[in-house]
Amino acid sequence: MEKIKFSIIMPAYNAEKEIENAIRSVLEQTYKNYEFIIVDDLSPDNTFNIIKKYESDNFKVVRHTENKKAGGARNTGIKMSTGDYILFLDSDDMLADKDVLQKLSDVVGEDRPDVVYLGFRGVGGVIQGDFIPTAEGSIKENRISTWRYENVWDVLWNREFLINNNILFVEDKFFEDFVFYYRGVLKANTYKYVDFITHIYSSGRPQSMTTAISAVKLKDLYYNMMCLLDVIDEVEPKYRTYIVDALNRNNNYMNTLIERLR
Repeated sequence: MEKIKFSIIMPAYNAEKEIENAIRSVLEQTYKNYEFIIVDDLSPDNTFNIIKKYESDNFKVVRHTENKKAGGARNTGIKMSTGDYILFLDSDDMLADKDVLQKLSDVVGEDRPDVVYLGFRGVGGVIQGDFIPTAEGSIKENRISTWRYENVWDVLWNREFLINNNILFVEDKFFEDFVFYYRGVLKANTYKYVDFITHIYSSGRPQSMTTAISAVKLKDLYYNMMCLLDVIDEVEPKYRTYIVDALNRNNNYMNTLIERLR
């Protein structure tokens, strides 16, 4: 019996060339107790028309009337969701195989943890290879200090946990992931981790954040770094040093990106 309901949330913007691969990776899942929510962030290309043709009872499509960036699209998906767990999937990525949801259901089990840490395979771009969490690496301190990928999509999120802690994305900004990620990881009291690949991650799309940079995006990165300072006041003192370390890492990253503008 498929007891756990998943809400798969995908933000979409100018994704007409690759989004159907992502969609098919969900529709081909053997586990069927899920809802698939795609939020088109006012794409000027044919993205909305492509996803609209797939709409069904458990495949919900919504289109923003103004561009709110990926954070705003994900927030819309969260507010629409009704599942037990939220799984984020980007429009240029895919679920790794047709049994991902079944395997995740087995891992969640009756414990219903706040978060489940996922594995992914990076293809294209600068991130390549398999990245799978471990027991030691999934301890809260290590998840913040040694896991270098502040992705919201390589974590399975308990929906009730997110709502009870008012964990949402910064809207209208790029680099929206890491504030949500740190707030969620630090507030989680229970966790599990998987020993398999759930996502195929592509970082090579020309429009993606890993391959395009601008002064506007750098300002957004700085804005999110300031938002991360607020998290310091929300967590136990013993975790504050990890937030400072994260700020330093992102500051170094911002300096690297600034050099790319020369």
